[in-house]
Amino acid sequence: MFDLDGTLADTAFQLGIAVNAALRDLGKKEISMDALRSYIGNGATMLLARALAGRRDISLTDVDDNELSRARSVFNDTYLSCCDCSSRIYPGVADTLSELKKLGIRLAVVTNKPHRFIEPVLEPSGLLDYFDFWLGSEVISEKKPDKAPLLYTASRLGISIDDSWMVGDSVNDILAAVNAGIPGIALTFGYNQGVDFQKLGAYRIIDDFREILAIIKDPD
Repeated sequence: MFDLDGTLADTAFQLGIAVNAALRDLGKKEISMDALRSYIGNGATMLLARALAGRRDISLTDVDDNELSRARSVFNDTYLSCCDCSSRIYPGVADTLSELKKLGIRLAVVTNKPHRFIEPVLEPSGLLDYFDFWLGSEVISEKKPDKAPLLYTASRLGISIDDSWMVGDSVNDILAAVNAGIPGIALTFGYNQGVDFQKLGAYRIIDDFREILAIIKDPD
């Protein structure tokens, strides 16, 4: 199971276009790409709420419901028009996914990104063809770091959760793996905000996506 944003592709640029379009529509000041990267990780609604509030450490009750609803509408329309991430796939992703498929391993995307965006983000690059299943937010009520999305995905694939792995770049990904009792492979790139993955309980911490293949072939 793979996260999407910051794991398979650097999607921040496209997200930034959509977020700043929403802010402009509300007469708000645009945010920088550095700020946007620090806000990614808990789905589009929380991303927008953080952008509206100008900080990461907030709850949805900290922003005006009407503004957030209007921002989400503009974000959705804008993002669908620009979310193709073909030019921003991380090195080694396609080759690694291809090799994993050749080994007969079932592959899935498990992301807190809204489900409706997964296909338009990944399909133009051809990455979607590698995956047997994909799960975004709003399909089930729980999101990572809850273990439920991982359990749901394994169930839909007819695979024991004990035979599963989770790969991601964030706290949510590794904690979801820990909560599900499965190995979590943490990527040092992406949007991890300098997290100490070892303290979180990551099984492996890697700098290059291509290292995943060696780990799966020889997990010990």
